[in-house]
Amino acid sequence: MSGPFARTSVRVAPRVVRAIRAEAARAYPREGCGALLGPEAGEVTEALPLNNAEKERARTRFDVSPPDYLAAEEEADRRRLRLLGFWHSHPDHPARPSPTDREYAWEGFITVVIAVANGEPGEITAWDVDGDQRPFRRLELVMPAE
Repeated sequence: MSGPFARTSVRVAPRVVRAIRAEAARAYPREGCGALLGPEAGEVTEALPLNNAEKERARTRFDVSPPDYLAAEEEADRRRLRLLGFWHSHPDHPARPSPTDREYAWEGFITVVIAVANGEPGEITAWDVDGDQRPFRRLELVMPAE
């Protein structure tokens, strides 16, 4: 099997994990979010923090504005990488995608969720969807040592 749905795991560079943890803690008690970049599907080498554009429910939702999305695409191109997906935090909730996360998830993109309890970053999980009406599928999160 080939293509994005052959993947069962995602490799995330240690510096990406550190950046996600730091940004998730900084954003607390709001949801933090960012873009995930890498050279190929399933290999995340960079994380770009993004502004949570959600105004009314930022503690339980995130929104990436169209200009921020375009800027992430352009930054990926500038670095000769691909936009692979997005990460976001769940303040005081588990690192499991919500029904709202699924509603807005894009087929082929990785969704990384990090739990943040009382401002402290915790578990990180990775997910994808393999069809329009399909549920999230958990991916093995491979975080190699430096």
